[in-house]
Amino acid sequence: MKTSRTDPRPAPLRTDVAREAPQATPRNELKSQTPAARRPAETASFFDTKARAPSTETLGGAAMALQPSRVAPGSYPNVSDVNAIASMKDPVARNLAITQGYHDISNAMGDLLGKENANWATFGTWASKQAGASIRQEDLPKFFMDAIKGSGAVGEKLSKMDDVLRKLGLPALPLGDIAAGAQDALNKVSSAIAEGNQFVFREIGSEMARFVDTFKDAPHYDQAQVNKFLDSIPSDKPLLKEAFAAYAKAQFEQDPNKKAELMLLGNNKIGLHEQTQLTPYIERALNAPVKETFKKILDQTIDAGIKALPFPLEQGAKLLKKTGIVDAAADALVDTLAGAFRRFSTEHMMKLAVPGGALKIGNDLPPPAGYEKDLFPPNLRSIENPELRDVLAQLDRSPDSLKNTGAKDWSKLDQRMNYIIDLFRSRQSDPHLFDPPFGRAGRYPVATSQPRVS
Repeated sequence: MKTSRTDPRPAPLRTDVAREAPQATPRNELKSQTPAARRPAETASFFDTKARAPSTETLGGAAMALQPSRVAPGSYPNVSDVNAIASMKDPVARNLAITQGYHDISNAMGDLLGKENANWATFGTWASKQAGASIRQEDLPKFFMDAIKGSGAVGEKLSKMDDVLRKLGLPALPLGDIAAGAQDALNKVSSAIAEGNQFVFREIGSEMARFVDTFKDAPHYDQAQVNKFLDSIPSDKPLLKEAFAAYAKAQFEQDPNKKAELMLLGNNKIGLHEQTQLTPYIERALNAPVKETFKKILDQTIDAGIKALPFPLEQGAKLLKKTGIVDAAADALVDTLAGAFRRFSTEHMMKLAVPGGALKIGNDLPPPAGYEKDLFPPNLRSIENPELRDVLAQLDRSPDSLKNTGAKDWSKLDQRMNYIIDLFRSRQSDPHLFDPPFGRAGRYPVATSQPRVS
């Protein structure tokens, strides 16, 4: 929300008396606020244990006062487990383990901070699950071939290419070669996505696991303990420091409105850090050398066909190829194929798995079920936390609205964050986000050399 307050910044949170504070009434109305100036700027699980019981919370339910939670040892990956999972060589196996690991960290964080608000790992579970669809490729080559067969533009260029090949004495271009080019390009795309998935889990997953390890037995807010934890985060990751500072305050905050805002602040800070770090991986996935891949495949096919001709015809075909007529037809076809591939792969990648379905992130974010009118859960319909207001002012292009949230170019950080912060705010109270992605819980420590598959 692009707003600022003219009144003084509230006094620091009095964590020593937080338990005595009365619970506030959730904000049931979306209050208009003065805009502020913008600042510049599935398969199976690896772990064979009983499934967790489904949540009985309701969307937007009143926040509960928390007592210190003792998270069960072995119910979530510790830092060593996170690094072991991130070191798995098989990208498909690794993604499944990462997705499960996020879910178990999310549950541990929920046990610590309360499950009336999703934490960043809760959303990370579903983002990782969606990444797995691209990593596994899931019949994309067939879908792509079906798509280009129905494309008039591709058909026209293929026809012209076949005319040139006939002049060379060669048969029509095999569609299998185009499929091979698509497969090669998809391998590059899925590799970039897998590496981004691995990088983020190793970096942020380990910090979240360490947060649980540090504060799971804390009886009250201890500023010295918090400072010691924050000081151990590298100085070049200020957003992570700020995020975990917000989570630490949220652990013992009993006012449901303040608690929800602290959780959203932490989620947004980690989200911005994560997306900044992911930029090169996303750009590599969306800008894979598709044209070069298709051109290489076509050149190899044509050259192999010419070499297979009888000697006199081979010489004639080589002379005709030197005129440039073959390259002109091939380049036109390559441009069309590359354009079709980018549109198709981007459409496929630009989805986000959510419990029970998927969101198309190129479209405006739909309101959550039950909040079609209000858009946001009661505790987040107006924002009072000054730091959170400042974050939203910088990143939200449509304050207090889900309009214009669709990201047309996912390679742009500002478009990604404009979508993500409204996703976080509108869905933070959805208990279904804590649903297990594969129906089972993990067992830790995990041996990466012999992953357990149920």
